[in-house]
Amino acid sequence: MTLSSIWRRGLALPGLLAAFIAAPALAQEPPDVGRKRQGFELNLGAGATFWPAYPGSAVTRVRPFPFINGGYGEWLDVDVLDGLRLSALRGHGVSFGPILRFREGRDSDASRRNLTGLRSFADTVEAGLFLAYESGPFYADASFTQDVAHNHRGAALDARALLSVPVGRVAFSIGPELRVVTQRFAQSFYGVGEAEAATSRYQPYRAGGGLERIGGLLAVQWQVTERWSLFGYAEYGRLQGAAADSPIVRTTDGSADQVLGGLFLSYRFY
Repeated sequence: MTLSSIWRRGLALPGLLAAFIAAPALAQEPPDVGRKRQGFELNLGAGATFWPAYPGSAVTRVRPFPFINGGYGEWLDVDVLDGLRLSALRGHGVSFGPILRFREGRDSDASRRNLTGLRSFADTVEAGLFLAYESGPFYADASFTQDVAHNHRGAALDARALLSVPVGRVAFSIGPELRVVTQRFAQSFYGVGEAEAATSRYQPYRAGGGLERIGGLLAVQWQVTERWSLFGYAEYGRLQGAAADSPIVRTTDGSADQVLGGLFLSYRFY
């Protein structure tokens, strides 16, 4: 879930997921929900995120995170968290094109108690396609991406629908989201192979593909000045199906309830 396009309309969003193109506004004016970006735009900043230590963990980790976001016109959106999107086709509120995104891997050092003996895999790059629709304060998109670095080796379909409400200099965004994954994706994050079972605390478990999670998002953007913006978000996801039934999730240190969020301060250079 793009975040850049949402920010560009005075909306706020993460995701999975957080992206930030703060809409410029005069000091006495509220964010301009209908503003179209003209030319190049760059926003830089920093903040902190809190995410589960690993997918299915009940333990939350807080860490600093850079904020890099930008784009060109209505065609290109770039964000350190949401990835890169090129709107190759646009018309009647619909945009379609290729997407590149970053997804975190899994490090067994994140939890020696629960992940020792399980496969670690590096952060990866996913490539695919996205389709988005916008009309006034309503925005919806879906993206299908495949791991091209062969780390988790799977693919995922992420979809969300959002409604934006500006109130003075603050913009709120809220809506549902879901993720559907392939068997390889599910097995990498939630499965336990025969070899892993021999060196871990778990019995073998084959995680099937399908609906991985459903949830919702609430985000807020405050246009502090014409160039400074403060953005915060909170996201809740409930693991479903094979993910929720995984022995990695069903331990005392695991949870099907996944909460994440962040707070960032950004400055618009262009």
